[in-house]
Amino acid sequence: MTHIHTGACHCGAVKYALTGDPLFVHACHCRDCQIQTGGPFAVNALIERSRIKLISGEPIRTEQATDSGRPHDIYRCRDCLTALWSDYGRREVLAFVRAMTLDAPEHCPPDVHIFTRTKAPFIDLPEGSRAFEVFYSMKAEWPAAALERFDALGTRRLGMG
Repeated sequence: MTHIHTGACHCGAVKYALTGDPLFVHACHCRDCQIQTGGPFAVNALIERSRIKLISGEPIRTEQATDSGRPHDIYRCRDCLTALWSDYGRREVLAFVRAMTLDAPEHCPPDVHIFTRTKAPFIDLPEGSRAFEVFYSMKAEWPAAALERFDALGTRRLGMG
């Protein structure tokens, strides 16, 4: 079922809508996500940047260092600094929306748990969760319709396919 998902930063200065469902949703347990969020993992809803529509406000781009050396841009509210989405590798066509900034994050539960090799030991994953110590095969895990949308973005350029 397709939803129009709305979300906002903590102070409400930046409001946005996703004009479709995410391609796929990660619960990422890597140390970067843990440190950046101050929590045990980040829930990232992958979606085409063209499907993010600003309702009000304009996020600012901040840059984070990565182990890979590739850029990691985080788009934040300029007032409260809530992280709204990321662009890993400065691809400009794919965003990792912080699902917990959505008004109804329950509509975007994680499809997979990744980087569980650094999962906090006090976190138990739900029974039956698809979990990976590092990453996974997109072709094996993603639904066909999501792969088609992703391929339309140019997987060679994105370096994820």
